[in-house]
Amino acid sequence: MPKLRLVLTIIGWLLAMAIAVTASSTSVIYAYRYGLILAGSEPQPWLTGAALAIADVVKIGLPAIIVALWARSHSATARTLSVVFAMLLGLSLWSLTSITAIERAANDAKATNASRIEADLRNELAAAENRIVELGSPPPVAAVEAEIDSVKADARWRTTAACNPVHIFPSTQRFCEKAALKQAALANASEAGGLRVRIDEIRRKLTTPPPDVAKIASPELTTISDVFGWRTESVGFARAVFFAISLELLGAFVPSAVWYLRPTVGASSPAPTGVPQPAKVADTSIKPKSPAPPAPSRQTARTPSTGKRGRRRDPNVLDFVRKFRERHGRSPNIPEMRAQFPDLHKSTLWRATQAASEEDGRRQLLSA
Repeated sequence: MPKLRLVLTIIGWLLAMAIAVTASSTSVIYAYRYGLILAGSEPQPWLTGAALAIADVVKIGLPAIIVALWARSHSATARTLSVVFAMLLGLSLWSLTSITAIERAANDAKATNASRIEADLRNELAAAENRIVELGSPPPVAAVEAEIDSVKADARWRTTAACNPVHIFPSTQRFCEKAALKQAALANASEAGGLRVRIDEIRRKLTTPPPDVAKIASPELTTISDVFGWRTESVGFARAVFFAISLELLGAFVPSAVWYLRPTVGASSPAPTGVPQPAKVADTSIKPKSPAPPAPSRQTARTPSTGKRGRRRDPNVLDFVRKFRERHGRSPNIPEMRAQFPDLHKSTLWRATQAASEEDGRRQLLSA
């Protein structure tokens, strides 16, 4: 059962790490896109995009590296990498903000162009309707042509040679004037017919806008501007900065946090690997040759590797604690010892620290 629980824990941690890495890859994609835009005039802009993407990947792993170096007392290197991390974080924030601002400017240009086109169409629609009214709202061309055909079927059309002025007489003058009016009505009907076709096209365009125009609207910016009295450009820039900071915090710290939550195999076992089992009876293989028993303080000083109830201390751990105390003037804490001995249990490391401290105290007492 403990093994099954450990397997499920490891699987859950792997899923959490996969989600964290996937989320952090968003920042990498934006860095690559910004590199492409930044080097758009160069022959191979993808090189700049790849360089910024690689730098963003390094930024994601730096927090875990910095903490590990600090735990192992490499403070100078950790501080240097902290400066590098801050610079890369600023570069990523700049990239994300720039990409968002550039895309918003492009969308605003599309929206402005679409609004201008719509305004032009509406003006053209109004002009066409007014022109039809000026023409007297003539009937369709087919109706006017039918009237002209009836005029041409009249005998006077033939006797006047299609109303030739030479053959017009007072008796046929009124008929030819009517035929002339029909010809003028045909011209007006043809113009009105063309205008009506154009009006139908304009109305169809106005009622069915292109799909990309419907996707670029940002009504929330206008709403916030109207409510608080801010400029729309300022609201858009603030949104871009907030978006960049959110993604950077997600991509820069979440993977490192999940990494430090990784399960440790064998951490819950009572006896870690490499550590001897505690003895039930104290080791009495070494006995003094003199009949008088030695002083308790000197006997304890000669067996520094044995603790209470006969537990033996790992000499490597004791040696590490002694050297650490000589170097820093203090005992190492548990994270510093776990960084050096990841396979040992916390209680084992703590007992070794206490044993080394007691040994130093006894040495000072003997020297005094």
